[in-house]
Amino acid sequence: MARTALPEANGKIAAAPSRGAFARKKSPSPFAEKKARKPAVKPTWSKSVPVTLKPNSNMDDVIHVVVAACRNHWQKNIAAAIDGTHPEGLHQVRVALRRLRSALSAFKDLIPDAQRIALNQEAKWLLSELGAVRDLDVFVQELAAPLSGHLSGNADLVQVMRTARLAQSKAHARAARALQGTRAKRFVARLEAWVNGRGWRSGDAKHDGKVTPAADFAQRFLNRKLRKIRTTYDDVEALSIPDRHELRIAVKKIRYAIEFFHTLLPAKRVARLNGILKALQDSLGHLNDLDVAERTVGTLVNVADSGLSRRQIAAGGKAIGAWHKKAAAEAEPETFKLWRKLKKAPSF
Repeated sequence: MARTALPEANGKIAAAPSRGAFARKKSPSPFAEKKARKPAVKPTWSKSVPVTLKPNSNMDDVIHVVVAACRNHWQKNIAAAIDGTHPEGLHQVRVALRRLRSALSAFKDLIPDAQRIALNQEAKWLLSELGAVRDLDVFVQELAAPLSGHLSGNADLVQVMRTARLAQSKAHARAARALQGTRAKRFVARLEAWVNGRGWRSGDAKHDGKVTPAADFAQRFLNRKLRKIRTTYDDVEALSIPDRHELRIAVKKIRYAIEFFHTLLPAKRVARLNGILKALQDSLGHLNDLDVAERTVGTLVNVADSGLSRRQIAAGGKAIGAWHKKAAAEAEPETFKLWRKLKKAPSF
């Protein structure tokens, strides 16, 4: 690279430096140079930016704004997800994809079926590619954490964690390949073109978003969803474990819809309902933790390389599962209390 010319001062050639300035200097040690070099900055993850809709928005505007927000949330976290230093990067990509699928479902009458199904299938595929590593991230960083103090003295737990971390590394490599692969890139490009060109305007949608007021749609949609969830899961105490999982998913989808439409709804009612729904989702999350723990341990047992390892993983996994089963049981009274609050809370 060419040397930079001497600087000018006030438009004139600067005075020549003294000879000492050009004196030969001792080259720094390569080791010192390495020590002074700053470490590479790791990509950061970010949560979704709140969706803001104008009061007079129609549903054509809503589809454009909401789907673009889901896409942006997903793309902002790609680098962090691929890097894998912090598991939250990949988690946020999954949240963005789930929000996208929820939006496609909410707006299904305004989007031609063929378009909606194609986009939903691609989002579902990518989520499936990321699911294994997310389960392992949760298992290693969260589910096994309460028993971490017993690791040094328990060979079964040590074996579980050793196997889980190895599987976690392999699963992350698979997820990174999927995120950087041709299919994922093609999906992003197609979604980008669809959003920018408002592709839902072409084809046979059941309703025209340009003539559907967003505020009216939001109120009808959310009240219908709240009515359905209250009816379907009326007696929450009698629900089976799978049904409670379904309830948690339904609660999560309503929360996504509230996030999409919150600027068009009464602020106090949004705050009250969203607060109850979030607490209920968190309470039901203990059951999800138990499910993830049992599912992950089952997978680790299947990939173990010896009978002894399989027995140790099963035993260590049983200890982890027992802890979370107890936590899920202890959370039940709070779950029932929150459900009663939700049933009594006014709709929109």
